[in-house]
Amino acid sequence: PMWTPNGSFATFPPSPHHHVSGVDALSKRRCIPLKPPIPSKFQGDMEKAKLATVPEFTSLVNFPAHMSQKQGINLPEGMRCCVMCGQTCQSTSSNKNGCGNVSKKNSKKDGLGPRQSNGQDAKGSGGNVPIIPTQNKGLCTMCDVNVWVITASGLEIKWCKGCKNFRPWAAFGDKGLATKCVRCRERQREKYALQKEEKERARLGTKKGNQVSKKSQQGD
Repeated sequence: PMWTPNGSFATFPPSPHHHVSGVDALSKRRCIPLKPPIPSKFQGDMEKAKLATVPEFTSLVNFPAHMSQKQGINLPEGMRCCVMCGQTCQSTSSNKNGCGNVSKKNSKKDGLGPRQSNGQDAKGSGGNVPIIPTQNKGLCTMCDVNVWVITASGLEIKWCKGCKNFRPWAAFGDKGLATKCVRCRERQREKYALQKEEKERARLGTKKGNQVSKKSQQGD
């Protein structure tokens, strides 16, 4: 609650994806979300900014205590706290099926709501209630789509699902709200082209083999 001039306390709506008292007070505030409205790409000298050195991941997280899977606070089984926003989410590492979605029924029970991301829709990249995928190093699917500003330097960064790390936002190029940086998107295109080429070779090889076999049968 915040004290207001009229002598009363202003209350804020509960955190979207669940209720954690005093969570903001525990944040190191190493990174803060870029204030909306969020442009579709980095605004500035993109060529220069994309080469900026991003500090180590461990020095960027707002809640370093949450980096360990074995967290000190008592959490329900399969749950962990996001290293950026501090909110409690279901971890997909506990779900062998990989879906990891929290039901609306459970989210209401925990006081969860649609926490807004600063770049995409309120559902985050995981859909439904935010979750923490195993490969995300403790980031929830709301924070991994946000554009963050490093408070010490002002550098704008974003999580890349290809690098599995933060990259300068400028490294995402003209598709600033994409989930992968330009480098990873190019690698993905090259890999797809190679797979397509290999499939075509295999198809032609099978076709040629069938023709040879057919000629052999006719010769007999």
